[in-house]
Amino acid sequence: MFQGNSRGFGGKGPGEARGVHPPPEPTGPDGSRWLRAVLLVGVLLWVCGGVGSGMGERLPSRVVQRTECRTCHRGPYRHDVDEARDPWCADCHLLHGIGETLGLSRVRRVDQKRSPSSQIEQKMVLIPEGEFLMGDDHFKKSAGPRHIVRLSSYEIDQYDVTNAQYQKYVEATHRPSPPDWIGQSYPPGKENHPVVFVSWFEADAYCRWAGKRLPTEAEWEKAARGTDARVYPWGDKLEIKRANVPNLALGDTTPVNAFEEGRSPFGLYDMAGNVFQWTSDWFLPYPGNTVPHPNYGQKLRVLRGGSFYDCSYYRCGISFQTFNRIALAPSTRAISAGFRCAR
Repeated sequence: MFQGNSRGFGGKGPGEARGVHPPPEPTGPDGSRWLRAVLLVGVLLWVCGGVGSGMGERLPSRVVQRTECRTCHRGPYRHDVDEARDPWCADCHLLHGIGETLGLSRVRRVDQKRSPSSQIEQKMVLIPEGEFLMGDDHFKKSAGPRHIVRLSSYEIDQYDVTNAQYQKYVEATHRPSPPDWIGQSYPPGKENHPVVFVSWFEADAYCRWAGKRLPTEAEWEKAARGTDARVYPWGDKLEIKRANVPNLALGDTTPVNAFEEGRSPFGLYDMAGNVFQWTSDWFLPYPGNTVPHPNYGQKLRVLRGGSFYDCSYYRCGISFQTFNRIALAPSTRAISAGFRCAR
């Protein structure tokens, strides 16, 4: 990840790093008053138009001019990211006051009475011992090469961990609740939606509390694609109505049992879409992969599965194939990231 200092990238001073140049001195008797008014409006716009204030809209002009932002954000939209330039900018975002909670501004807080409803009970599915094909040779370089992996038998959650399930953990352990909750209460009507805005550390702690653990990448992929190397949990054909994916344009999470026709060969739900899911693994190259990647190493944790929002809102196309892998700093909390457990 990028490392910076108080002077921005390349050691530039604050004004230079933001591409700000002093305006010419106005002339005339009201020149100084005019200058003060312009500067005041500029400051107000700078304060109110925060970099993290939205997703998908065009970059504010003040950000377009910031040299350090343009190191990664190459296109006209705030999440057009050049992956070759190490896009997981947790350190950079912290340096410039953006933070590491991604997408919180999209959450609409609704304060209303909670109506009683049935909660989905978590079940575990046994994945038998055996081999499967992992990875792909015709996708991103980091997803290949395709190789054979043999796993011992294990169990994995049938559903993503829900808000209602995570609330029991919060109440039992007195751990902080996700930032989209109101106090210790999840958003009304979302008891059966996957919990989001949880970091890797929080997901790992929950699984340990429940007597489980986070699945490895290989365990997650085998549970998603089975032993016939399918592209999607339901097969090789892209059928967007089988999952809560960006193409369906629902714009939010859905209950974890909503897409029965999108189940994996082992009967798991939401192995494509709804939310990305943390795994236990670092983002490392597969055996036989000799293509360098700036993010390989023990600094980012892998997430799988795709989400309702395009590539965790980096707008990088279809991202819910069974072999797709993305990586984030483990301290990151995102609107499109949840988890399930294994044992």
